[in-house]
Amino acid sequence: MTQPVSPSRQPMPNPLLTARPVVKFLRYAYRYSHGADMRHNAPIWPYVKLQRDARGRLTGCTVRGATQPALVNLDTLPRDASGPCHLILSGPSVAQIDYNQLSLPHAMGVNGSIALRERYPQLRFDYYAMLDAGFVRKRQHLVRQILGEDLLLFVTPEVLRWIVHLFEPAQIVCRIAVFEEVHQRVGLRKPTPEQLEAEFKDDTELVLFDAWNEVHAHGFSFDITRGLFGGGTVAYSALQFLVWLGYREIYIHGLDLSEANTTPRFYETAGKQLGSALSRQFVGHIQPAFSDAAALLKARNVQVYNLSLDSALSEDIFPKLDWHTLIPSSLAPRSES
Repeated sequence: MTQPVSPSRQPMPNPLLTARPVVKFLRYAYRYSHGADMRHNAPIWPYVKLQRDARGRLTGCTVRGATQPALVNLDTLPRDASGPCHLILSGPSVAQIDYNQLSLPHAMGVNGSIALRERYPQLRFDYYAMLDAGFVRKRQHLVRQILGEDLLLFVTPEVLRWIVHLFEPAQIVCRIAVFEEVHQRVGLRKPTPEQLEAEFKDDTELVLFDAWNEVHAHGFSFDITRGLFGGGTVAYSALQFLVWLGYREIYIHGLDLSEANTTPRFYETAGKQLGSALSRQFVGHIQPAFSDAAALLKARNVQVYNLSLDSALSEDIFPKLDWHTLIPSSLAPRSES
């Protein structure tokens, strides 16, 4: 795979596109000039222009005021993935895993997972997901590493907007695919619960669990070309990506989901971590979404294992495994006779 790019100079973002006062002004202007069912579009207005096909699916995304790489069309991606895949998150329990002892045939990272490369340079990611624009702005040194890898990166239009405005084209080696969430489609009005129920009634690809959740609708997507359902954490979105790609055996690392407000991620230090809504949304939003998804995946013969033994998600949702059980026999220490 291509090694990370080491640019000779730092990118020079256009201050008119990235200055916080300008961004805040545009968001306030949009919110006060549009109805509540359109306000989820405030973060990307007026930077992003979208294209859709006759079925309403997102087919193109152009960011104004910057040069962007060619995007990967989701329809062209192979969906015949086989073997196990490891989804590496950012929970503190990741620091307890010795990746020198594991063989990962396929791996997907999210946000700061790339920081593992400092300690385990042999670790390679096939896929990556970033949904948090705040992470792109505040952890640019990590984002730069991700962009310089030979991998497939899934992003929202808002994340794409910040990537192309903060990084030079020469720094972007990875392939990028853009997706959207069905409960707040980009550039369109936010649907009501009644509209969601009518749209996804008897749908076997986009399975609706609960259209009335106070945060937003719960469901699971088996076709991300039509969109996916948010679950309060990038882990939930990443799980949908992997299932859509064809994986039927998935191991999740760092799915701790406990004390997220006070406990740093594995790559952070105490007092300097980014904020998190995991603790606030866990009971009413995150846990129910994972619980319903787990039952659905089990019924469709998708095996998901949680390597965080102290995860806030119970054993009833995803079976828990000690990471040591995954050490290949060829790497396991020999017992003395």
